[in-house]
Order: sequence, then C-alpha cells, then structure tokens
Amino acid sequence: MSRLSPAPRLVPDTTAAAVIGDVQGHNVNAAALMGRVHPAIRSHAASGATPSQALAQANRQLVAMDPGRFVSCLYAHLDLAHRRAVLATAGHPPPVLRHPDGHAEVLPLRPGLLLGIDPDADYPPTEIPLTPGTVLALYTDGLVETPGVDMDDAMSGLATQVARASTQPMDRLATTLIDHARQTAPRTDDIALLLIGLATAG
Repeated sequence: MSRLSPAPRLVPDTTAAAVIGDVQGHNVNAAALMGRVHPAIRSHAASGATPSQALAQANRQLVAMDPGRFVSCLYAHLDLAHRRAVLATAGHPPPVLRHPDGHAEVLPLRPGLLLGIDPDADYPPTEIPLTPGTVLALYTDGLVETPGVDMDDAMSGLATQVARASTQPMDRLATTLIDHARQTAPRTDDIALLLIGLATAG
C-alpha cells in the first residue's frame, strides 16, 4: 500500500497533530490519491476540526471522488498544555502506547470504516493521558504484518519490542523497531513509523 507520510505539528501553540495512513496499491494512481487525501486532512486539522470531524470530512470527499480505492488513516490531536491526546481511526492499525514506567500496550481504539466506503461513516474519538515520559508509536501495517501470524499477535509483539527498548532515545528506538521487523520476516509492504514522545522535566 502507498503510505500517507506522518505529518506532525499542523496547528500552533500548545497543540499538535499527527496523521498516518495507507492507500491500497503501489502504483501511480495510489500515490496520486494519497497526494489528494493528505492535504485534505491537513486542511481540516489546521481549521480546528477534531480528529473525528477531520476523518469524516475527508471520508465524504473521498467517497465523492469515487477513486475505487480505500484509505486507512489514524489521526491524533495532542493537547500539550493539558497533557492529553484525542485519537480517531479509519481502519488503521491502533497505536502502541508506552507508559512512563516502561510497559507498553496496544491502544484499544474504537474503529471506524476505511475512508472512501460509506459517506455517513462515524469515527469515534478516544482520549488518553500524555504524562511526561509517554511514547506514542504510530505505524503502518507493513511494520507488523507477517504471513501466517495473527494481526493482534503481531501488534502485541510490537508493544513488547517497544517496552524492551524503553531506555533507548527516540531515533534509536525507531531504528530498533524497523530492524527487528525486517529481520523477523520478509516485508512486502511499505513501512512508516512515527514516534511521539512527551519529554520529562529537565
């Protein structure tokens, strides 16, 4: 699948946004479609839309375009002043949350349909705390999808890897996760990974 590149910091001051996603296919048409979806979501985010609203608006636009392809997307709105995040997903793999004590979990987000299927689809929000030391990992399924392995098990395995590497700086953590994925099984899909860390005091 062609990926929607991570797009952090779409809004100013004490808020930020992160978006990641995939579109079906690897060809020029898939890339062109992503080139239209990405700016649309950025525009909705910049105008102050909530994650649920931004995904719903982008979904209606994609349905109207009728490109014959569907897009997965995950949108996270970060409120840094109040140390919380609101997330919504359109059929995208749920993020991994590493807590300050080092343990990690796959977030149980309420799923919404892939973008481009139903113009009336709903994208329920999920709010989580962002305490200092928290790391949020957003990724495409190319990082975890392995032939013959249940997707839930694969995502749990990613959470285990994030927890084991809890003492590593962010750039090394990213390298560790991608290297581990490539070494454990052949990867036939693109990999995108976005790590968001809330710094501790000092």
